[in-house]
Amino acid sequence: MDELIRARAELVLLEERPRELLQQLLDVRAAVVAQRSKIDEIIRSRPTVISRLPIELLLSIIHIDIHASYAPQKRKQELASVSRRWRDVILHSPCLWTTVHVASGISSTKTHLERSRGALLDIVIEAAGWSRSKHLALVPCLDIVESHAHRWRSLLVTSSDEHVGDDNDDEMPLTEFIGEKIKHLQFPSLKRVAILGPSTYCGIGYLDFLSVDHAPALEHLELEEFTTLHDIAKPITMLKTLRLEFCVGSGGIGYVPFPYLIPTQALTKLSLSGCMAIFLPPQNSIHFPSLKTLQMFYVTEIRPFMNVLVAPNLEEFDCIPMGDGDASSVAWSGLSFKFTHVRHLSFSRSGSAETYRTPEILYDDIMALCKTFPGVHHVELDAEYLPYLVKPTPIQEPSSNSYGRLPIDLWTELQSLTLDGLHSKWLDPNQFLAWLVDRQMLGLRQLHVKLKNLCSYGTDENHVEHYFPPLYEHLKENCILELDNFPLSLCIHLSSMPADSSLRLHSAKLPTSLMVDVAAAILAGDMDPNVVSLASE
Repeated sequence: MDELIRARAELVLLEERPRELLQQLLDVRAAVVAQRSKIDEIIRSRPTVISRLPIELLLSIIHIDIHASYAPQKRKQELASVSRRWRDVILHSPCLWTTVHVASGISSTKTHLERSRGALLDIVIEAAGWSRSKHLALVPCLDIVESHAHRWRSLLVTSSDEHVGDDNDDEMPLTEFIGEKIKHLQFPSLKRVAILGPSTYCGIGYLDFLSVDHAPALEHLELEEFTTLHDIAKPITMLKTLRLEFCVGSGGIGYVPFPYLIPTQALTKLSLSGCMAIFLPPQNSIHFPSLKTLQMFYVTEIRPFMNVLVAPNLEEFDCIPMGDGDASSVAWSGLSFKFTHVRHLSFSRSGSAETYRTPEILYDDIMALCKTFPGVHHVELDAEYLPYLVKPTPIQEPSSNSYGRLPIDLWTELQSLTLDGLHSKWLDPNQFLAWLVDRQMLGLRQLHVKLKNLCSYGTDENHVEHYFPPLYEHLKENCILELDNFPLSLCIHLSSMPADSSLRLHSAKLPTSLMVDVAAAILAGDMDPNVVSLASE
């Protein structure tokens, strides 16, 4: 009897067990739901990742975004509306309020001056047209920023070329108007000035505010559409970089203000462009002891300036000659010993070919260029120059079958060669490959060859994809080859290369579609991921 009771009691316990387990399951599920809700609440209550960024890093991101915008003030307002933290960062960061657009109005100007809290200022003055009444509208804001002239760090004056003048309204370039308005001020902190605008002949003295008496700390100057001969009463002795774009003045003659404007002692970078027709100083009469970089873009007469220039420390020369100017053999003749320290040479005619007549390339032109810069390490040229650089030319003697030295051999220290555009003449077998092979056999270091814009000069893309791969196979065996901006389909063709080679795709704006296509090619096995790298400049 006791055994039956115990059995029944055990059965009751067993029957109760599923109900207990079910209740535990329900309790666990409820606990899971509660825990998930708690986690979600914690996540919602926590600030976002970007909100947890240190103030310095967040400010740096906002600063970059605002200054990259075409409408900085509007972008600043948009970012301030994201959150209270962003608003506080923007309102209480002086570096975001140092750029003052004078044309934005009195209220905006005062706000920027107040919130910049004594920091150095970047003044921007913009106007359309040459109407004096339009310029007078800037006066109230100019009066405000003039009282802070001691804080000016940079000045940008720019106007459109829209000629808007009423019948009873005097015409005055914005540059001259601003120069007259501020020429009595002192700018002890001013380091950078850019005056950009339409071609005009301004009155004498309109740039007096740039003299050493008014802006003693000025280091960087850009003058666009520059015309007058004696614009500044005293030279700017501390200037380090200078860009001058000369224009044709009255009577069709361009004027060059040497030696009245250009300081020679401290200048490290000089950029010249435009008409330099009147320029006859004595040979080797202008000395630039500190000049490192010289740029000459679309200059009408290169030879006269290079003839008077003395720059013993010049390291970089960048030139785009005027298409209808002197040939290279004329421009560089007799200058062989003046520029032996130049290490970087960029010489292009492609920019002028659209507007000006481009003269035929002659052997003497190439030889003159190579002789003038014998010590270069890095050279960038239009691809059309290549056949002439490596083409042996018969020595000019009667009944002689001997050949002279290759022009490129004059560059005995050459380390890298960049060719812009794949010229159709060297898609076929050419002397360049033979020259690279000879270079290897002589035990010289491999040349770094960079090819840019493979389908320029009207070369058919299908033609390139058909003929270039065999050429590429030979090139990569005899040089360090880099390709910049070329069709992805061609990249697929070139991907079956040995592992010790490298292929780089460069693009100023590397599109997402290209990255997706490359990734798909890698996944499909059409491209080896070990030999491909993507670079966005």
